[in-house]
Amino acid sequence: TRTEGFEDFKENILKLPIDELEAVSGVPREQARSAAIAYATAPLAMAFHGLGVTEHYQGTYTVMLIADLAMITGNVGKPGCGVNPLRGQNNVQGMADMGVQPYQTAGYFDVTQPDIQERFSKFYGAPVPSEIGLKIPEMYNAALSGEFKALWIMGDDLVQSDPNTNKVIKAIKSLDLLIVQEIFMTETAKLAHVVLPGASFLEKEGTFTNGERRIQKVQQVVKPIGEAKVDGQIIVDLMNRMGYKQADYAAKPLLEEICQIVPFFAGVKWDELGDNGKQWPVLPDGTDTKILHIDTFKRGKGKFEFKEYVESPEIIENMDDFPFILTTNRVLEHYNAGTMTRRTGNVEIIHEDIVLIHPKDAEVYDISEHDPVIIESARGQISIKAHLTDEVKQGVISTTFHFPELFVNIVTSDVSDSIAKCPEFKVVCVKIRKGNLNQLN
Repeated sequence: TRTEGFEDFKENILKLPIDELEAVSGVPREQARSAAIAYATAPLAMAFHGLGVTEHYQGTYTVMLIADLAMITGNVGKPGCGVNPLRGQNNVQGMADMGVQPYQTAGYFDVTQPDIQERFSKFYGAPVPSEIGLKIPEMYNAALSGEFKALWIMGDDLVQSDPNTNKVIKAIKSLDLLIVQEIFMTETAKLAHVVLPGASFLEKEGTFTNGERRIQKVQQVVKPIGEAKVDGQIIVDLMNRMGYKQADYAAKPLLEEICQIVPFFAGVKWDELGDNGKQWPVLPDGTDTKILHIDTFKRGKGKFEFKEYVESPEIIENMDDFPFILTTNRVLEHYNAGTMTRRTGNVEIIHEDIVLIHPKDAEVYDISEHDPVIIESARGQISIKAHLTDEVKQGVISTTFHFPELFVNIVTSDVSDSIAKCPEFKVVCVKIRKGNLNQLN
């Protein structure tokens, strides 16, 4: 009663070639069947997914299919169920809420709609963009073609963390102006024309919003060090210099501004967030929302979307010459590019990236524990120490990219999700061979 399109969806599902999907996934059909029955028959079931789902060529469609499963089984709009994305950083949700996506305003409105453009332009007293902007991979291509001239990066080490490192560096060096706002001199900051010293989270005030839509207060503990400034103040300073007058940055008045333009922030007040914050939508009277979709979905009825599995271009184009699949991961002790964690005691626990190889694959290539391994793809090659483990399947190797000494992303592909443009870090075609010690970077 709350959905549409189920019969067509079901018909497409029943046409799927189970033998082929079993072979591609490596999951025996009986295990898939048992998992499906366990999920469908549970009184309440929660689905969680992270970058292992989204960092694929069809990542967006996979998320849609997870949502389809939740609707089929009624695991929506009740306590203890739902689809729960595990966000990669502490304020990814908050950034999306505030309109960092190039096709949406703050509050998830379509930037191409005339009524939305009029509303935001009137509110801010200045024209707002009316066309969809570029996503990160599109920025690189536009920079290389000479169409994209300037980039202002805040707290992101693209050179180390984005795929196909050599292409990223070439694109960044093609810019007329690169501004990097950071707390450390990252690999990207080293290439910048201008470096703006930003502040860490303990040096500023504002809010973070997590994956359960919880708006949490961040309060300043210490003042920014040296010439560093709070990120919001840096933006305000530039706005003032460009003739758009603003008061100094402060969290409370900024929240008051947001409440006027983002409907689901309507009742968010700085002094009422307390220790645990509030979950949006927050009504004008301050009441927050613990559970979404209790009676209806935002679009009215939930719509079933069937998307057929399509092999990644990386596999189609490169698997014959590069028969292993490299998939990148993270370790508990370090975060992403290691920009912060490498500057803590954690580096005494794990001080280098290593590659996980199945013992049977290692035997074929005469690779022993800690031996140097050359990993080569269509983009380039790196040398890295081996760790033999059955935590990876045969034919699959895995490593992190926490340390800039290696630049693991030299070998990764710039194939990205067809909709979100999220890079496909989980599927990289490579070949391996035993190296020698002087090849280790």
